[in-house]
Amino acid sequence: MSSSNRKPYLTATALTQDVLDDSHDNLECRLEMVCEIETPSGTIYASDRNKYVGGTFYEALLNFPVIGRTVGEWLSNDIQFSTLTLVLSNVDGRFNQYLPSGANFGGWVGKTVLVKLGLAESAATYRTVFSGKITDIGGFKRSTASITVIARDRYDFLNVAFPTSAFGESSYPKIETRFIGKILPVIYGDWSTDTDPYPAAVPAFAVNGNDPEVNFKDRNVSISNASPGVVTLVNHDFDEGDPLVFATSGTLPSPLVAATVYYAKNVGADAFHVSTVAFGAAINTTTAGSGDHKVKTDPATSRKNVQYRISLNDLSVFDGSSVYLKRGDDFFLAPSSEVVNVGAGNKTFEIKQDVAGTWINGGPFEWSSSDEIMVKVKGPALSGYLSNPVEQARDILKTYAGVSPSDFQANWDTYRAKATPSQSSVSTIKSRVWVNEAVSAITYALSMLEQIRLEAFIDSDLKLKLNALHFEDWTPSPSFSVRNWDVQEGSFRTSIDERNVFNRAQGFYNFLPLLNENSLQTRVHKNTSAITQMGKAISKKVVFPNLYVESDVEGQLKEILRLASAGFEVIDTNLTWRAALQDIGGFVRLNVKIGSAIFTDVPCMIRDIGYDPDGLKIPVKVWSMMMLPFPGYVPGYSGTVGGYAATIDAE
Repeated sequence: MSSSNRKPYLTATALTQDVLDDSHDNLECRLEMVCEIETPSGTIYASDRNKYVGGTFYEALLNFPVIGRTVGEWLSNDIQFSTLTLVLSNVDGRFNQYLPSGANFGGWVGKTVLVKLGLAESAATYRTVFSGKITDIGGFKRSTASITVIARDRYDFLNVAFPTSAFGESSYPKIETRFIGKILPVIYGDWSTDTDPYPAAVPAFAVNGNDPEVNFKDRNVSISNASPGVVTLVNHDFDEGDPLVFATSGTLPSPLVAATVYYAKNVGADAFHVSTVAFGAAINTTTAGSGDHKVKTDPATSRKNVQYRISLNDLSVFDGSSVYLKRGDDFFLAPSSEVVNVGAGNKTFEIKQDVAGTWINGGPFEWSSSDEIMVKVKGPALSGYLSNPVEQARDILKTYAGVSPSDFQANWDTYRAKATPSQSSVSTIKSRVWVNEAVSAITYALSMLEQIRLEAFIDSDLKLKLNALHFEDWTPSPSFSVRNWDVQEGSFRTSIDERNVFNRAQGFYNFLPLLNENSLQTRVHKNTSAITQMGKAISKKVVFPNLYVESDVEGQLKEILRLASAGFEVIDTNLTWRAALQDIGGFVRLNVKIGSAIFTDVPCMIRDIGYDPDGLKIPVKVWSMMMLPFPGYVPGYSGTVGGYAATIDAE
């Protein structure tokens, strides 16, 4: 009798494809799930059956729901969260300690939920298939027989708004009220070039425009008949000792005289006294006066520099020789000698006023509230990847969503440096960012990646990974083959992706802050063969707000058309547990004949994948490449009009 183990999966200490294949061949699934739920005072170890795994006892307290992960929809930067609802049995009151009035009652929001998949009692084989946190709305509730926790995966916690820092009086006490509450922009990339039709397109915001010694405005005031007299002006922004003069349509309260220099005294937020010398005694008024009174700073004093703020984040370059004043439709270049006091991180600077010169209609610069100042800058250097869209997206997630560098898979570096072929040369594609309203950090990053045909998702290692819609990176001969016996009966469903099927498109690109819109557009491109096959032209506008070089945009637009005009199929099905190690972005070889659906050696890209504990099925959504040729794969079917070699013409 042979002593060899003909069922090695029974003693396996690692979860491998060979182990899954062996167990599948023997019709014995040993894959099981366990769950760990953090509570206010400890951890609940639960499963759908009582068992020990690596010395930890998991109690039969729940039935697992289907757990899913997705890369989301193509050409849509709307993120899709994986939500997990767990119902724990509490018929014996064991969890009452965590409920209101319980000894260990406390906050559940933000507590971690882990679900793991592995081989029976072998702890070394278990891998985490869901990692999330209990949500802040409806994340914990109870009934008479159970408690329910609702958790969302890590995408939810990357859904952080940025930027959120706003201009305010606490930081800028002399800022104009129109800027209070406006978000400080975040800037990436090179804004020193390609800003046509303007010489510069990034705005700088005046932060001391309400200072009387900057704007020299006449402002209406009231002056009391009192000892001393009180000058009332809400948000006046005069400082102690500032020189000022009054004007009136009637008579000033005695002894005040129009056009005479006085000095602000005992300054408060909305009122002050005046004195005849700086820091002298406050003047008593002895009459009420008549008419309307105005105040402004002493016209004989020098105007203060106007202070400007460009961005929230540090910039690597500020070009002081390319600062422009925009008045109406005219641009005036400021002499570099009048651009001074550039601050730390190149985020701030000042412009002198009243300097003898002729750079504005024959006269010197005197600030007006309607002025717009435009500058040329470069965002953070990003270790030599200043304009790289992958590195910009990654830095946004690190800086504003709190993603750790170790949470990115290595292929972020691979795609950042990708240099061939030309249409997919991410390393040479130029991108830039200017955003001044609170948006989701993960949504914005996904949008940037989408413009270069990359997608980010949470992979099976629970890290952020990139999936490429670059034909040359696809797998023409996948090693994992799906046959009829891998498919749950009755679950195989096919459909055409009608949402993203189009054969004619135009790109809109080069977002300019000055315009607050994309300033340029490409020629219209089309797949003539696809139009003929479809019987009509299906047009789409594709937006590339972060790209600004025409050749970059047209290169991406053509590749998007090659994919969108192919008319690929989407397949939803449930696979057996043999597919448990497959992942989003991976390719499988489809060899099935189910009714009229016949697929022979067809590569398919996994778009969604899940884990269904009912018999441990693996729900997947895949793209079929049956009609979509790409390098190394030539479909054995007639009528292909899209794909890698499709001809895209410009109208």
